[in-house]
Amino acid sequence: MLDVLLQPTNFFRALSERKPNLVAPFFIVVAAAVAASLGQALLTRLLPSPIPGGVAVQLVLALVGGVVGGMVAWGLGGLVVRLLAGPDSRAWEVYGWASVPGLLVGLVAIPLAALFPITGDLPPIPPLTDVEAFQAWQRAYRQLIWEATGFRILQGLGLLSALWSFGIIWSALKVLAPAKALVTTLVIAAISLAFMAWGLLSQR
Repeated sequence: MLDVLLQPTNFFRALSERKPNLVAPFFIVVAAAVAASLGQALLTRLLPSPIPGGVAVQLVLALVGGVVGGMVAWGLGGLVVRLLAGPDSRAWEVYGWASVPGLLVGLVAIPLAALFPITGDLPPIPPLTDVEAFQAWQRAYRQLIWEATGFRILQGLGLLSALWSFGIIWSALKVLAPAKALVTTLVIAAISLAFMAWGLLSQR
């Protein structure tokens, strides 16, 4: 994994001489998504939640959500690379290996969130039948998370890992599909950053 992080061009040049293998790239994307989801759940575990069952249920839901989200991300991300860069791009391998920075950040996020969870004063959760009061409580909840230092740190690390991943995709496609490397990387970056921006705005 160090090679794909630090010497991606050499890594993918060697990869191009081997038979395609989707197992490791698939598990990298899923593991990165699971780590990110668990980190988010641990970060907010001390805050009140409308989901019954406490922290254990929240962690199980985060685990399941991470697995499903990772599978979807791998499938769609690889498909975008395949459509833009062509059949020689080894799209799903490229997308999977490019998720190594995300996995690295996720493994950092889990202990960081476990040690420094978000705390703050929130009113009791109103009945779900009181729609206006519940929406006001959700706004206060999101504002508390947005202002938390831990949340800002994890978002910053996430942005850095995304930029690192774009560099890996570009390095990979320069070897595998050089004519489409720049355009494909720019499109992947635009889509990824748009989703990140949407996720941040949803916290406001």
